[in-house]
Formats: sequence, C-alpha cells, structure tokens
Amino acid sequence: MIFKIARQNLNLCRFCGICRDVVSCPTKLFTEDCIGCGACYLACPYRAIEMVPHKRKKLIKIWIDREIFFVPEKITVSDALRFAGFHVPVPCGVGGCFSCAVRIDSEMRPACVTGVVEGMQIDTKTKSEPVRMVSGFSPHIVGGVGTPYVLKNYKRPVEVACFLHGCNYRCPQCQNHVMAFTGGVAMTPETVAEILNQMKVVYRVERIAFSGGECTLNREFLIETIKCLKRMDNDVRIHVDTNGSLLTSDYIDELVNTGMTDIGIDLKALSLNTFTRITAVSEGAERYLKTTWNAVKYILENHDIFIGIGIPYNRDLISKEEIRAMGRRLAQMGADVQVCVLDYRPAFRRRDLSPPTVAEMVEVRDILRGCGLTTVIAQTRQELKNCPGYTSPW
Repeated sequence: MIFKIARQNLNLCRFCGICRDVVSCPTKLFTEDCIGCGACYLACPYRAIEMVPHKRKKLIKIWIDREIFFVPEKITVSDALRFAGFHVPVPCGVGGCFSCAVRIDSEMRPACVTGVVEGMQIDTKTKSEPVRMVSGFSPHIVGGVGTPYVLKNYKRPVEVACFLHGCNYRCPQCQNHVMAFTGGVAMTPETVAEILNQMKVVYRVERIAFSGGECTLNREFLIETIKCLKRMDNDVRIHVDTNGSLLTSDYIDELVNTGMTDIGIDLKALSLNTFTRITAVSEGAERYLKTTWNAVKYILENHDIFIGIGIPYNRDLISKEEIRAMGRRLAQMGADVQVCVLDYRPAFRRRDLSPPTVAEMVEVRDILRGCGLTTVIAQTRQELKNCPGYTSPW
C-alpha cells in the first residue's frame, strides 16, 4: 500500500479556513503527524491541498477483533484494517456518514478519519446504535426535487429538512460542498427525529426531508431515523433527496415499507463519460450510473409513491443532445413523472463555470417537454411571472 500525507500549496490557498475549521482532521494540519485521511484534500474548494507519498518509519502493534496485528504508524484505522486484510467500505472519506464506523477503544468512531496508535483495540464485529453527522435543520419554502410542484407557494414552508454529511460522489461543481465534504455533529436517529418533529410542529408542515451530502449513505441510520419519525407521527410524509447511486431494489423496498412517501433522484447523466465528468467518480462509476437509472424504473413500476427527477444543466457539463436522450428514456418509463431541470451554477472547484441563462433553461425545459414528458419545471436564477413551470431557489 502507498501511504500519503497532506501538503498545502500556498500559491493556490485562499485561506478560506474550511480545512482548519470544518474538516474532521484528527491531527494538526500539514505536519508530519498527518495520517493521510485526505478529508482536507476532498473539502478544499481551491485545490490547494495535495496528497503526496510519504513512507512511515515504523510498525506499531494494535488489536483487531482480539488478534494482534502490526501496521504502519500514522495511518487511518481504515487503512490499517485494509493493511491487515479486512474489508472496510469508506463511501464518504471525510468522517461524515459513519458508514465505516467501528468500535475503537470502546467508542464508535469513523475509521476513515481516525488515526491508529500503539495498543489501539479495534472491534469490527460489535454493533451499536447508528450515528451520523447531521446539520442544517431548517424550513424549506421551495422544497427539493422530490417535492410535488403543486405544493410550492413561495409564501410559507412546505417542509422541514436536515442535511446528512458525507457523499460518495466528488462533483467539482458540488452545489452543497460543505455538507458533502465535511464532518459535523454526530447524532443518533432518535435525536434527529425529535428535532425534525419539533420543527414540523413549529412550522405547521406535514413533510420532512432528508438531503445532503448523500443521505442514503449509512442505510441503517436513515432507516432508523424514519422509523422514529413514523412512531412520533404515522401520518408524516417523508421525502428522501438522493443521487440514487445506492438504491438497489431491496433498499428501495425497505425505505418504502419503513415510511418513505416521496423521493427525489438526481440523474446526473445518461452516458458514462458525462457522468464521470459531472461526478468525478472513477471507481464504481458505471455501477452507480446503472443503479440510479434502474432505481427510477423500479420505483415507477413497483411503488405508489411520489417521485421527482432532477436533471442538471450547464453547457460546459452536459449537452442538450444528451438531455434530449435522457428525456426520451424517462418518457418511456413514465410520461407524467415530475422532472426538474437544475441550473448548475459556479460553485466549489468549478467557479469558472458560467451560470445557465434563463433562455437556456427555457430551451432545455422545452426539449424535455418535446420528448413527451408532461410535468417539467426548471430551476432558474429568477422567478418568471406568468410563466408556469418555473421555480427559483432564491
């Protein structure tokens, strides 16, 4: 295995502070103590952090499931487990989703951003209550991709939402990168459910949304949180906003059976090349793309829940020809499915992008309608009066 450490490029750094103040770094930044987790590298908006190879000087002794192993010093627990021959999925890599959490010295901690130390005891078998980094509890006036358009009145909240940290995509133009690539406050399903339920009462809404990051990472946490909410109010509508990459048929069935009533799925692309360009995912990209499209088809054919589809548009990321091909494929699955065209704006590492013009968004909407889709709306920088089917995120 090749181990690395993080190094700061002062020529690119804009001193935004995200690596210092928000990233779940377990050591002092950019020192020889760096464990090479890469969380700061993933979170940096200016590509000012590099991961460079670095040899570890010695081996240390740790216990994994009561067996002794010798692993390199100053590496992550996830790397130590891989070095010892254990398989540990690390979908987010920033300590946000806790999917990789293992019991470390009697405490559940994310393996991806926890460093190994001499004598550490790691238990990969014992399970405990799931936790996850969650923040951004707030009312939403517009809602998301999975919010029925008829509910959006722009005058009062239509739902309350929370944002679950961590994502398995690496989108350079991520529109919510602080949630996707940082840690936060680790919460239990019951705590999250209690906060959301109280907010639901305060804002007098009957809908609760989960967004992110990617909220379907850490399946157990999401399922348990929905169960808690349904115990508090069995009539509440649960909206899951997702990239769809993990939505196998059994996961979808479990979400619906647990209480999910609405879902919004972002279809990033149709072709693998475009998908890779938008998500910056290489390993597993083909599987993610296929799973997402299959999820849409499976839901439309097997479940009576509301589904909304998000399709991104920016001229530098996806062509109108591919948008048309996506529209045709969706129309074959269900012509009446709600589709929202998302105007991908300059953000994160793609501040060089030019935002789509209103005219472009009108054209893309009309392309999709021309494919036979009957409910197509477009997210634009401004709300257009007397122009049905348009919504503004501001």
